[in-house]
Amino acid sequence: MESEGGHAMEQKPIQGHEAIAPPSADVAQRYLDEADAVKHRRGRVVDRRALAWLQIANAAVTAVYLVALVTAIRGHGGVTPQVFVFSFLVWGQLSTGMAQRSGIQLRLTWSRWPILLAGGALTVAVLVVFGFAVFYPGFPAIGVWIPAVLMLVGFGGYGAVQLALASGDPRPPRSMPKPLPRAMRWGTICVGVALGVMATLGSAPDGVLASTLLLLVVLMTFVWLVAARSEMGLPAVGASWRWPHLLAYAAAAGALALLVLLDGVPIGLGFVGGLMIIALFIAVSFVRGRDLRD
Repeated sequence: MESEGGHAMEQKPIQGHEAIAPPSADVAQRYLDEADAVKHRRGRVVDRRALAWLQIANAAVTAVYLVALVTAIRGHGGVTPQVFVFSFLVWGQLSTGMAQRSGIQLRLTWSRWPILLAGGALTVAVLVVFGFAVFYPGFPAIGVWIPAVLMLVGFGGYGAVQLALASGDPRPPRSMPKPLPRAMRWGTICVGVALGVMATLGSAPDGVLASTLLLLVVLMTFVWLVAARSEMGLPAVGASWRWPHLLAYAAAAGALALLVLLDGVPIGLGFVGGLMIIALFIAVSFVRGRDLRD
């Protein structure tokens, strides 16, 4: 083999061993073909389009939760902020499973450090503005929207760039939906039960009973989060979901926000809303999900 200057590339063998003979042109071409095949197989396993859309969705969901949480803390207090923290933690676990399903690769290479540093700086900026919006009484009302805008522009914009870069990737093989396994079906129903109970307790008048029950629900959910690697864990449940399940979660989260943030909601309406959320997730648990063996 020759370098660009036309001189043979001299190998420096390990002491005590002979230099390896350079491959022939035919063998070198087969190496290149195999490298292309490996890249193609990786493209079938890692769905960069799905990961980019998930990045955009996470940015949008986080922006909505930041606005809801600031509004809850500034105007309501009591158990209301805990409800939003809980539902956001649930979504975080579900989206982790979706990312793992799409083949996310967490490798800390030197090329990724600028992105990680920029993401860390943006996160700090969001938290600082969020703190001012929550704890500084004179902070203007429009400041409630600043953390959400930063999240959408920064992290959502990064997802849009990743989506554009993945536009030329080969389409992954189409997954054939299949009924949810029993464990993931029960996990889906448990998500609905948790959100339904939160809707009922969040719309109840603040008091010792509501706070105590909410604390118990949060503790049980924490135990569930610890068991994330089980078949009923939230990452496994999220990995098995398709768009009908995601729409059900979005509808339930929206109803939860309305029931908790609106003033003067009767406890009876909150109870009915909670039952409807549970019924929705029982129904959607029978909808076909992803075939995780693909």
